[in-house]
Amino acid sequence: MGETTVQSGRDQYDAIYRKDLAAEVEWLRLGATDKTDSIGFLLSQCGVTPDSILELGCGTGEVIKECQRRDYARRYAAIDYSEPAIQYLRDNSKGIDISSGDIASSSFAIPGHFDVVVLSHVIEHLDKPDEMLKALSRIDYSYLIAEVPLEDLPLCRLKSYLKDRTKNPAGHVQFFTAASFKALLGNAGIRPIRSRRYFPRQPAERIRFMCRKNGWGTAKQWQALMTGRYLPMIFGPLWSRMYYSHLAVICRKP
Repeated sequence: MGETTVQSGRDQYDAIYRKDLAAEVEWLRLGATDKTDSIGFLLSQCGVTPDSILELGCGTGEVIKECQRRDYARRYAAIDYSEPAIQYLRDNSKGIDISSGDIASSSFAIPGHFDVVVLSHVIEHLDKPDEMLKALSRIDYSYLIAEVPLEDLPLCRLKSYLKDRTKNPAGHVQFFTAASFKALLGNAGIRPIRSRRYFPRQPAERIRFMCRKNGWGTAKQWQALMTGRYLPMIFGPLWSRMYYSHLAVICRKP
């Protein structure tokens, strides 16, 4: 955990929005169902019925819009660093309080109380995630739901010997196991009370879309289909322990 690139993961993602916003919107939309499932599952497990949800690092807002569609709360708010992403969300949503800004900045303030704060696939993009987690103390909230990919598993570590894993098209600069992610939260005084670990659903067409979006050739497409669909179908839960999975946690504010 902790490798960085010259360009920050956050800025790399902003560059992705500026280069091909439409493709990124579609990719985020395809992944929003699983991520929103995590939010609903964890809220249900803890008996939490929020009146308000704030998503930090919302991107183009596919997750917060899906929460709204499912009627998870009455009031919604969303914040992101990228102006193109925020402008897209403003143009393509209703009933969400939307703003842009650097949530890790000491000068950034978020007024009002929120029952739930969501950080869905944000932390792996941050060069200094501990600073952002500490900044959460300036927000008045009751629960935090955070989700990250687990990419520091045995087979991923083996692959990293062959290729620098920080040079990835998704802009990930942090790589976690379940233990290292929980340790990061713990260092900020945040303790998970429930979790959901799962392998995201990967229909073949979704994988092919990702390959087209990244400009991958035939060999790379077959590799993506094997690791993203066929091998997980064969090995089941073992694959999510050895190669790749997602971990979502819910925590009470310290």
